[in-house]
Amino acid sequence: MKFSTLTTRIVSADESHQIDPWAVHNLAMSRVNKGDNITLLSIGQESDETTPAVVVEAAVDSLRSGRHHYADVRGDEQLRDAVAHYHQTLTGQTVNADAVTIFAGAQNALFALAQVLLEPGDAVLLVAPYYTTYAATFGAPGPDVITVQVSEADGYQLNVDTLLAAVTPATRAIVLNAPNNPLGSHYSQAQLQRIVSTCVERNIWLILDAVYLDLVEAGSMALPHDLPGAEDILITVGSLSKSHRMTGWRIGWAIGPPPLSEHLYNLSVCMHYGLAPFIMDAATQALQQATHTPATVRSIMRERRTVALNALDDVAPANIIDAGQGMFVLLDVELLGMDAYTFAMGLLSEEDVSVLPCDGFGPGGRYLIRIGLCVDGKVLSDACQSICRYIKRLRQETASV
Repeated sequence: MKFSTLTTRIVSADESHQIDPWAVHNLAMSRVNKGDNITLLSIGQESDETTPAVVVEAAVDSLRSGRHHYADVRGDEQLRDAVAHYHQTLTGQTVNADAVTIFAGAQNALFALAQVLLEPGDAVLLVAPYYTTYAATFGAPGPDVITVQVSEADGYQLNVDTLLAAVTPATRAIVLNAPNNPLGSHYSQAQLQRIVSTCVERNIWLILDAVYLDLVEAGSMALPHDLPGAEDILITVGSLSKSHRMTGWRIGWAIGPPPLSEHLYNLSVCMHYGLAPFIMDAATQALQQATHTPATVRSIMRERRTVALNALDDVAPANIIDAGQGMFVLLDVELLGMDAYTFAMGLLSEEDVSVLPCDGFGPGGRYLIRIGLCVDGKVLSDACQSICRYIKRLRQETASV
């Protein structure tokens, strides 16, 4: 039987050698399900924490009260209003509920945006390394997906000249992620001014994936929201997954100009026809009552980053890459003479530690390992020491050849 060409565009495997970026994690999970003691550092989720009790209780109360029927396709107005206020706290941009469309997580929001903004003949620019689903998500509608790779020579920071040189008359959108997953990096005010100015001048959408924004101190990084013309071209995507420990609840949103909301509504009508009301009630409660949770997560990530970096004290000739933000640190294993996938599979086999090879994070990710900071400090320290122990054996094997 014949399948559409979409099925080839939504494959997340790296084009150069067709490695599933989640293969190591999936193997680790299968071993966990069999009872093996595996330390999971391969996913951005606090495995030792739960959603705040006040949020869980709100969902239970809502469900029992009968809030399990159809809801506003755009998302309940109370939740959209809460998201609008939360967005203002994070970015300084004033919006109202009509600018907000609720989706089943940020991933769903990004996919929806791709559908209403892009089509064959268009081009979309991605800054790599990027989250592993980006190429498939934004390539699904059929545009050319152009990757702009950051380099070690630039300190793993975006070279705006390189980005803007990639803009053509076909460019319809530029996608930024700040803080970046996996790097944890962000952008300067000067960089954002040039990008926004170009987008305004050339009618290009600027999509900001801000799902990790809650995990940095307010005002500590530059944002594009108050730049001239940004209100016409900027779309912000957020979620409660990381900030409020709600990964499995699948609540996210897109915020943009009014015409965008209309098109997202039309897509939502024929895609999901609204989300569960009791989930949205819980999300509203998270934004209004669990206001301390983002700061708690931020503090824990800061402490765990210190634990991990202290434990990763003997990784030479591999190199640690750390921007000091987000839920991850990176390890460049190229000088060990193997790619990231081979390293990660060997580490899982020999040390029972699962990390994520960054093959799916763009062409520059082949030698990068993403180490999650999402387990308890002692467990994290032990796992990082296991990484050092594995690298030591690799050094010894190389020396004996």
